[in-house]
Amino acid sequence: MPVREYFPGEKPYRMRYVEDPLGMIFEIYRHSYELNYSDGAYS
Repeated sequence: MPVREYFPGEKPYRMRYVEDPLGMIFEIYRHSYELNYSDGAYS
């Protein structure tokens, strides 16, 4: 999945799903968990 940016140009908040060689999928966040699921996160 491409990197998803929140508040582009304002804050370095990013999220991405990645898969390791064994097929395990991980979420990598570069901001707080609360921000990811707040009302303003997807605007």
